[in-house]
Amino acid sequence: MSSVKLLKIKKYLNENLSKKFITSSQTLYFFLVLFILKANEDLRFCVNYQKLNVIFKRNKYSLLLINEIIDKIVNCKHLTRLNIISAFNKLQMHLNNKNYITFITALEAYKYKMLLFKLINELIFFQQYMNDILWNFLNDFCQVYLDDILIYSKTKNKHRDHVKLVLSWLREAELQLNIQKYEFNVEKTVFLEVIVSELDLCMNLSKVIVIVSWITSINLKEI
Repeated sequence: MSSVKLLKIKKYLNENLSKKFITSSQTLYFFLVLFILKANEDLRFCVNYQKLNVIFKRNKYSLLLINEIIDKIVNCKHLTRLNIISAFNKLQMHLNNKNYITFITALEAYKYKMLLFKLINELIFFQQYMNDILWNFLNDFCQVYLDDILIYSKTKNKHRDHVKLVLSWLREAELQLNIQKYEFNVEKTVFLEVIVSELDLCMNLSKVIVIVSWITSINLKEI
């Protein structure tokens, strides 16, 4: 293993040990570490859990369809969009399952203590977690899709109260907002890649520009 990869491993382990996201493991079974080359040519630390995902039982709960969420927002003039940061770390792995996600490095074997993006069902578990936190407000004046939250109201006074309620419940749950991804009391915003306003819903052009500008094929070779 190259010295660059060894430094990446050591940095990753130090960061996650200090945050108490991982702990050493003595189990006899483990998964291997691999590195993925990012767009900026840096290396991303990853663990290959493909074989584990094959035997995991899938949760049958399905995430809401985008149109089911958006339909409830029509005719609301005041919108606030929030984004939760680092919330996945709030979900802990069951004590009996932690050994299953042990990974081995050139230094030692470790296991994660919190839920991982790399495992199946993690998005569903997180959606259920957010639904539980904001249950009293869902489909009334609030919608949540994973770490994105939209608060919608027909009047300014009601909107102020709605935002305060949601923020207070998020604070109670010790969830932090991403200050780079929020909009307070706006008439138009982007939620789930859809541009939302009081009178209209439309796709975010920046997300469909490739399709819009697609050149029509003129022969079989181009198809």
